[in-house]
Amino acid sequence: MPDQPDLPALSDDDLRETLDLMATAVASMSDRIDDLTAVADKQIKVATEARIAAFAARDQTNPKKYGDLLGQTLDSHLGATADAMTEIVRRLGVQTDKTIGALAKSEDDRSTAYRAVFEREQKADRLKSGLPWFGLGALVVALVLTVTLPRFLASNASTCAVLGASWTTTTTGVDACVFYRR
Repeated sequence: MPDQPDLPALSDDDLRETLDLMATAVASMSDRIDDLTAVADKQIKVATEARIAAFAARDQTNPKKYGDLLGQTLDSHLGATADAMTEIVRRLGVQTDKTIGALAKSEDDRSTAYRAVFEREQKADRLKSGLPWFGLGALVVALVLTVTLPRFLASNASTCAVLGASWTTTTTGVDACVFYRR
């Protein structure tokens, strides 16, 4: 036995009207489903845009990515300037080294000059301390030469002539250098 109760059969007009109502209901539901689909599509689109915006915001607030972007920008704009400044610093370092070398050489030259002056002063002081002895020695040599030089010069005929004297032999047979008055 069937589970449904026996209902009277509908007339064709009632069936048509029921079908029209069902078609209207299905069309209305189809319109609502289309509207809901459009709303769902809009929500999906908004959610997708929000998601894209969130990823973009995350990328823009990412310190590493922002630092890399900033570094690239600075490198592209300041790279040549930084290279030029590096070259200037290198050249300044070379010049500083040369200046230090020149100053060290100047210091060595100054020390050498001071040492030479000091040695000359020491030599002059030694000479000053030996000067009285040199003078005494010169005086002794002068006295000895004063006594011996004329005798030495007079012992030779050619030097006797240079002195303006005459070389003669004495009565005792000794050669002598003699000065005559005229």
